[in-house]
Amino acid sequence: MTAFAIRRLRSGDSLEAVTQLLHRAFGELALRGIDCQCATQSVTQTRERIERGECFIAVIGGDVIGTITLEPADRRSAIATYRDAATASVHQLAVDPARQGEGVGRSLIAHACAWAGARRYGRLALDTPVGATRQVAWYMARGFDVAETVHVPGRRYGSLVLTRQLAVAPGRTSAAMPTTQRGIVQPAVS
Repeated sequence: MTAFAIRRLRSGDSLEAVTQLLHRAFGELALRGIDCQCATQSVTQTRERIERGECFIAVIGGDVIGTITLEPADRRSAIATYRDAATASVHQLAVDPARQGEGVGRSLIAHACAWAGARRYGRLALDTPVGATRQVAWYMARGFDVAETVHVPGRRYGSLVLTRQLAVAPGRTSAAMPTTQRGIVQPAVS
């Protein structure tokens, strides 16, 4: 396994690099005719999507090799599972194709489970295009199950919503949970 670190996206990190990573990682789906937003989105769209939750990146030195955005329950979501108060969701999960198979994605999912569990969510959810069979198999091998099939307005494809039950640490109370900061972490001023 390659040595890498997972950390919060910082204000000085390149959103261009994150966007290019998303394009590379989702390019295979685009080549198969699946018009997934991550394959073509602009830097502005990447920023807007990051600002809905917390973004973490996997890095080796200064190179971004993976990314994941985690969001709390969203009562306005078009996807019913995402509206559930006990469910956190994963978005923009991507690993550089040159680094796939090295444990980066597995580590990002483990990080997502820890993040959601620390905030007392009982379930983690994500969606992926119906035709993304390789990705669906990968998620299912990591404990996710298909919860529903949906057609999200504005998408030209159906989506599978997958969920994974989480074990919440006993004795933890919501008052003891860290607060959620959205978007990009600004460096502390000393």
